Amino acid sequence: MRRFLSFCLITSLFLAASSTRADEKLDSSAQAKLVAPYIDEQTFLIVHMDFPRIKIDSAMDALCRLLPDDKEDILESKVSLQQLMDSFIKAGGKDIYIGVRVNSRDAVLLVVPLGDKFDQEGIEKNPIFKPLLRDFTFKHAGNVMLGAATNPQAYARLDKITPDPRPELAGAFGTAGDSAIQVLLVPPKYFRRVIEETMPQLPKEIGGGFTNAITKGCNWAVLGINFTPQITARLVIQSSDASSAASLSALLADVLKHVAELPQVKNALPAFAGIIPYLKPIAEGDKLVLSIDEHNAELNNLLGKVQATLLSEAIDNAKKAASINNMKQFGLAMHNYHDANRHFPAAAIYSLDGKPLLSWRVAILPMMEYGNLYDQFHFDEPWDSEHNKKLIDKIPEIYRSPKSKLKEPGKTNYVVPVGPGTVFEGHEGMPIKNITDGTAHTIMAVEVDDAHAVIWSKPDDLPYDPKEPAKGLGGLYKDFFIALFCNGSVHVIELPCSDENLRSLFSAAAGDPVPDFL
Repeated sequence: MRRFLSFCLITSLFLAASSTRADEKLDSSAQAKLVAPYIDEQTFLIVHMDFPRIKIDSAMDALCRLLPDDKEDILESKVSLQQLMDSFIKAGGKDIYIGVRVNSRDAVLLVVPLGDKFDQEGIEKNPIFKPLLRDFTFKHAGNVMLGAATNPQAYARLDKITPDPRPELAGAFGTAGDSAIQVLLVPPKYFRRVIEETMPQLPKEIGGGFTNAITKGCNWAVLGINFTPQITARLVIQSSDASSAASLSALLADVLKHVAELPQVKNALPAFAGIIPYLKPIAEGDKLVLSIDEHNAELNNLLGKVQATLLSEAIDNAKKAASINNMKQFGLAMHNYHDANRHFPAAAIYSLDGKPLLSWRVAILPMMEYGNLYDQFHFDEPWDSEHNKKLIDKIPEIYRSPKSKLKEPGKTNYVVPVGPGTVFEGHEGMPIKNITDGTAHTIMAVEVDDAHAVIWSKPDDLPYDPKEPAKGLGGLYKDFFIALFCNGSVHVIELPCSDENLRSLFSAAAGDPVPDFL
């Protein structure tokens, strides 16, 4: 399910391209009236999704063609996404509006119109909505259901939304067209003042020029992208007047030219420069329109390369974020274990005669709401006993690395370093007071490559070798590995990293100097 959620935003534009048309036409005025009460002065982006009109198959097929290495994850996401949409529609749901705010703590607001047959109880009881209901808290507000991030600050805001008048909403929705997914950029008026006052000119690296060409040239914007059967795009920017539209058109053309010459763009998106000649923003009265010819095979090929690069990077970032979240949960569970036992768990659960039976990953299950699975183990038997080996396939999803390509069931890439000098030295769990190098400077767990992955319930981890401290690290990612530290924080450690610094991070009480990158 987490992999599906990682793909939701990435696939939304593809879904727009592969939507089916219903006889019912969208009423832009009604849309504006529906969302207007929930648009405050910090809202700058609105996304509308009409689920009954979205067709999944061709969208995911396009993703598979662009990203063949991620085909397995994409197909898994396809099933989850289809189930979610089908369940939502079956419960009487149809539309969802997503408002994005500047404030990152409670940036997202969900607005779900309630039809006469909307089955809220059915959604709450359906396990497929569990991740969404865990991350968002919902409440009734007239004829809609509002959703905010599950934190006190975000939820409290639902009772005190002060609408910010946006008379442009109806026009923006109308320009977006009668599509399954609409993406509207509607910056509040104070954005223009802030931009002009804090950054009166654009950086020289992208051509310079006064930013008021942007603030006057863009009252709001609508972007529509199609990827099947061919890649097409249409951007419409509403300007203050015809003169502002012409000025913005010239500025954008100049910026694109300079952006294509930036070293980081050349290295990351080598195909981008070839697209520039096709990106000619044209002023049409007080609007700026940029369209891409859907029949231009050369352009489609170039766009495909750029899109594949961007999507691959976005997917990698989503997987990285998911793995970091997994490890944060491990850290919280480890500290809850410490609170209950006055020490962290040992690397293994041992028998009375000192034989390792089960992993620390089993020991912390009750601290992560997996108490039922924990109770199924026989703790006087090894991990591969006739009874316990049946539980290998019940590996919790949190122990599955989003980056792993392993086909073997029951394996995990999340391990602890085991050996002299580490937190997991010996048969006894280490109390925090013994980590004299500092909990913020000592590694507790790492995400290893697939070659060093282990069966999750087996007392098997990463043997720490001071002579080869980087062994097993970095294989999942290009130039870094992810580590959980003893204070519960998670860090991305760039590679190559010197053996001296790694030894310092893995040691619990050696008195090593703290690496300067922490």
